[in-house]
Amino acid sequence: MKILIVEDDKNIREGVADFLSEFGYNTIEAPDGREALAKFEEQDISLVILDIQIPYINGLEVLKEIRKQSKLPVLMLTAFSDEEYKIDAYTSLADGYLEKPFSLPVLRARVDSLIERHYGMYDKFCYGNVDVDFDSYTATLGNEPVDINAKEVDILKYLVENEGRALTREQIIDNVWKATEEPPFDRVIDVYIKELRKKLGLDCIVTIRNVGYKLERK
Repeated sequence: MKILIVEDDKNIREGVADFLSEFGYNTIEAPDGREALAKFEEQDISLVILDIQIPYINGLEVLKEIRKQSKLPVLMLTAFSDEEYKIDAYTSLADGYLEKPFSLPVLRARVDSLIERHYGMYDKFCYGNVDVDFDSYTATLGNEPVDINAKEVDILKYLVENEGRALTREQIIDNVWKATEEPPFDRVIDVYIKELRKKLGLDCIVTIRNVGYKLERK
């Protein structure tokens, strides 16, 4: 999940980015409205945290531009208690707002809630012409069914849940194999990853030398 953080205050922007990164979110930063729209166009953004008072193009105008193309969740940040700003934000179809100063745990709770509401907390994975349903353990490539086993699906789901983070083979085993199952040798993960790449053509699963793997959408 890529989160675009749009805030002209560098300390706030970097603080929010660092905090959310600790919980597996891939964060992208923009200090002003122009750069925000450019990065929105360039990147596959899942959620936007958007300050209202930013240079060049204010947050409400950025929101209006985003809404011309996408219904992705947008959380507004504002230092104002004036009702007009809140009304404008909701009229422009914001999904919520936080008044400054705010606590980082509260921000994370709002982000988690919006992600779950809009994306079902990783019930599905869509990438290019690949679709994987984590609930039904089914996959398609170009609308054609793919024969995929349960452990391959579970490993892919764990990579998706930790998108952007390098995961060791041991971490994958600890989180995918149940306590009642005998864990495999760590190099077995290489075989599963090879099959995922082969069956689904997933160039987004990247090998991290001497570490393991991570999922990074291109």
